[in-house]
Amino acid sequence: MNKGGILLAGIGALLVGMTVFGKTDIRPRCAGLAETALHASILIESSETVEQTDSLPAFCRIRGTIDPDIGFEARFPLDGWNGNYFQAGCGGFCGRIEPDRETHSNAINHALRRGHATITTNGGHEGESLGDGRWALDNPAAEEVYAHRVLPLTRAAGHRLVEAVYEAEPAYSYFSGCSNGGRLGAQAAQRYPDLFDGIVIGCPVLKLSVNGGAFGAWVLQSNSDGDGGRILDYRFIPKLAMLERNALAQCDALDGQADGAIAEPGLCQVSLDAIPVCEGEPRNDCLTAAEKRVVGLWYQGPVNSRGESVFPGMPAGSERFWGHWYLGDETFQGIGTLLADGYGTYLGFAEDPPGYSALQFDFDTDVAKLAAQGELFDALDPDLAAFRDAGGKIIMWHGMADPLVLPGQSRDYYEAVMSELGESQTTAFFRLFEAPGLGHCWDLPASLPDGMDLLGALEQWVEADIAPDEIPVTQRGAEGYVAASGMLRPYPQFAQYADKSP
Repeated sequence: MNKGGILLAGIGALLVGMTVFGKTDIRPRCAGLAETALHASILIESSETVEQTDSLPAFCRIRGTIDPDIGFEARFPLDGWNGNYFQAGCGGFCGRIEPDRETHSNAINHALRRGHATITTNGGHEGESLGDGRWALDNPAAEEVYAHRVLPLTRAAGHRLVEAVYEAEPAYSYFSGCSNGGRLGAQAAQRYPDLFDGIVIGCPVLKLSVNGGAFGAWVLQSNSDGDGGRILDYRFIPKLAMLERNALAQCDALDGQADGAIAEPGLCQVSLDAIPVCEGEPRNDCLTAAEKRVVGLWYQGPVNSRGESVFPGMPAGSERFWGHWYLGDETFQGIGTLLADGYGTYLGFAEDPPGYSALQFDFDTDVAKLAAQGELFDALDPDLAAFRDAGGKIIMWHGMADPLVLPGQSRDYYEAVMSELGESQTTAFFRLFEAPGLGHCWDLPASLPDGMDLLGALEQWVEADIAPDEIPVTQRGAEGYVAASGMLRPYPQFAQYADKSP
């Protein structure tokens, strides 16, 4: 099914469309767009042509606002438009327009290079960083836009911009996002099944209410020294390699492959018994008693006073990423720390509690209070029949070493969809790929190859009906050669890796 309004008979017809669009000079229309009244919901602040660089093709850059407060930047190729539309998600609490994000994490440039007309937004509000949740204070209207309404509002405006610039409707519409952007991708399939032909859902925080509210509070509380300080901070980072080696020694081979990454972290309860307790001056080959307690609690995950699990803990193999997300540096505590405190303070409860801190979260009484906002934010509906019947396709992926958005929730959701629709019906339009050794959304290099073309795989599935039975992954050396490679396979299969040499 084609949701853009142009029905093209097969790939050949699509290529013809690409040639026609590529010959059209859109520069005059791009330059005059700021003076054009497209729609009452769209305020165009600027439009200009940007010439080709070594990394990007020439494009039309459009900046503006979509009613109510969705700031956006669109980048449309000046030549060689492939006839398609691409919309990116935004991570964390959003609040910023980031068109030049690298890799595929809530980014648009990789799609622009493929010829897509692309757009990215700030999620409907402004913030100082992706960890700034102050915009949500007593602001339920903005929370609803952030939760899911940004999807149809942006898509409608994006299509109007495409039609104004190219004088044609998009042939296919794609969405890709990671973390909160992945949650938005799931919301699109669940709430708005007619918006997109294909969706890439990466490391999705499907249970934002509990992941953000309870797990985040547990990370902060278990790391508190009781006097306003942290037990683990940036000075602990040199010990993370020791923790990773300890986890790999216990867990790497449980999936049948000793390949330097843990594919099944849920099968392993990491023991710290082999790591000595520091005596005398602290060293990097031991843990103090306080450090060992915090690490053990992070692996365990939040529990209530009866010892009942509230949410899983950090996966074995994620240790190398703890510094980026939770330990920070001399001036910054880490984005995960900001997100953990900000969710409960500004988004987690139906009414924002004055003076709240995640250090006050009560694991006996407050978990249930997260459910009201969970109805708004969480993306857990397994009934994707409407999206399936509309012809949509989904590629979901998750790094199995993700310490911020715990990877088990993607598998749990996928299994719930299979239970709802049946395995064969599900795999016909929806596939999950688990990536061992990969953390959260490519923000740091993985321990195994992680270079993959997810959008290309999705295009093949949507436009040529070639299902992704495997997705190649590569890791390039300093000279550009393939240093290592592998193949991601759809769940429940495991990825496979092979070393290469220049």
